[in-house]
Amino acid sequence: MQEYSMQKESYIEQLNDNKMLKRILNSFSTITRMNVAVTNTDGDYLLIKRETDFCQLVRSTAQGLECCRSSYARAGMEAEKWNEPYFFKCHAGLIAWACPILLDGKHEGNFICGQVLMWKPDDYYIQEILEITKKLDIDKAALKKAAKKLEVISAEHMQAAADILFVTANYFAHSGTSTLDYQQQLRMISSWLWNENYNKKDQETVEQDILELEKEFFREIRLSQQESSRELLKNLAVKFFTHSRGKIEIIKGLSIEFISLLTRFATECGTNFEESIRYSFKRLNELEEADTVEKVILWLLTTGNIYIDLLTEKDVDPQETIINNAVSYIRSNYPSQGLSLKIIADHCHISPSYLSRIFKQKKGYTITQQVNRTRIEEARHLLQVSDSTIEEIAKKVGFNDRSYFCKVFKKQVGLSPSDYRKRF
Repeated sequence: MQEYSMQKESYIEQLNDNKMLKRILNSFSTITRMNVAVTNTDGDYLLIKRETDFCQLVRSTAQGLECCRSSYARAGMEAEKWNEPYFFKCHAGLIAWACPILLDGKHEGNFICGQVLMWKPDDYYIQEILEITKKLDIDKAALKKAAKKLEVISAEHMQAAADILFVTANYFAHSGTSTLDYQQQLRMISSWLWNENYNKKDQETVEQDILELEKEFFREIRLSQQESSRELLKNLAVKFFTHSRGKIEIIKGLSIEFISLLTRFATECGTNFEESIRYSFKRLNELEEADTVEKVILWLLTTGNIYIDLLTEKDVDPQETIINNAVSYIRSNYPSQGLSLKIIADHCHISPSYLSRIFKQKKGYTITQQVNRTRIEEARHLLQVSDSTIEEIAKKVGFNDRSYFCKVFKKQVGLSPSDYRKRF
């Protein structure tokens, strides 16, 4: 996804938009009845829950706001220094604490919590607060009223709350980074997708384009062309979006159909069937939960690129992959009397002449011989276990002419079908 140009947000800016974090902080504030905020290292509020009336008054003045910023920045530096919650008294005389938010050892910001009292304020303490804040030029009556509404929290309660926030900070600095990367990818997808759609306005041949792109995509994978396969996958994603006119359920349907083809293709190329199916079901569960177009497209690109990596490994001979696929297709379709080199080549997304040439080079015999070998192998089995006539068996394995079937059978086995049945 690195090709889609978009200015990358800082970790702390991405953290701000995280829905899980907002939910956690909201729950934390509801349970503890405490103010909690996310700040950057300069002490600026980026996200806040349950701000007290007292703090709103203090921060309503330019000087008060600057004092809060400085107070939080200093507390954050101390918390980062010791990598643990740091308790402090703010410039307005309230108790608070900072928990550092680190990413790869870098101090990105802080959780600031508290703005509480440790004992019920009496008139003397209220007067002390008013004295501390008199330089802020705030209405004393309003500030006094707000101070009396401050929460009184025990030391034990404060420590427990600080511990919870510290665990939260560590979670989002480690496990949470993948979630933030995901959000960043969604933004990039949105920007790229709408831009591509704007630049490709011709809607008339979209459906035909999809079929041609899919055919080209599978051909490039067979040839282990990783980069061109990725480009074709992106083109397909845009076509799905265009074809659906942005309707999420249609895009989901197209994506499921395409990945199902890719899963079957991977199995034909030698990928373990059970592993491939298990992986597909896991990915389908993620698609089921996708609730925006961007999430569906990101799912399609991510899943498709994983299969591209799997199928274009450098140590895999692309010609062997093509031949294995051809043999697998023959084994599944040998009863069809119309089975031909062209049909097999179309399935492999390559020209008949190319398939014929590499098959003979690798196997030492022709595609037609492979078809006949497969049919005769099944005919031998039917001659042993069924009561069908030779003519019926010939038709069941794909021969429309009894005499030609007998000729091919004797050439390969050394016995006529009748003699083979008698002997075995």
